[in-house]
Amino acid sequence: PPIDREFICMNDEYSECRTGQVTKALSRKVISNHFGRNKACTRIITDWPLFCRKHYQRATYKPYLWQRRKVDLILRQFEIIEKEHPGTTYNVAFKKAEEARLNDFSRKVAGGVPVDQAAASVAPDAKIKSFQAPLQVLRELELGLGQMKTIKEVRESVGVILNMLENGETTEVPSIEFLPNIPKKKAATSRISAKGAIKKTSKA
Repeated sequence: PPIDREFICMNDEYSECRTGQVTKALSRKVISNHFGRNKACTRIITDWPLFCRKHYQRATYKPYLWQRRKVDLILRQFEIIEKEHPGTTYNVAFKKAEEARLNDFSRKVAGGVPVDQAAASVAPDAKIKSFQAPLQVLRELELGLGQMKTIKEVRESVGVILNMLENGETTEVPSIEFLPNIPKKKAATSRISAKGAIKKTSKA
């Protein structure tokens, strides 16, 4: 009999997942962290690429391939959001820890510290578990940060990240977020007046 699946595992889009993990509790939203994860603006989005836990673990065992797959999934998500909510723009920002590193570097340089010394002071720390991107990567991606970025602009930023991965400038997709600004749906104009009468429609 067919298995009653609560989600479709996106590990392989062309064949059915056979790990037996079919309940939502065993699924992973693999790129939602790059879209704000549980922030209010992100909860409006209902269609996300999900992996079963087993396939997600297997995928992350091959970091080189997984990081490139993440880029593909992020680009795909832009298209899904655009289809669901045409005209969506994005507020693009680093997560707080990376933003703090970049700000610390800028403050030191502005205060007269030589660039190489300032860079060394905020270099990735091997003791920190979460991924820290090289400073030069953050400085280049900083050009694409900001409010109300179009889908074209965020695609370009992700393209820069892909080039950095291919060129060995970074080993992982940096901690960057694309927070969607979902356009408000226009309310249908009511033909009923405040007093309950039907309004006359104006003729062109």
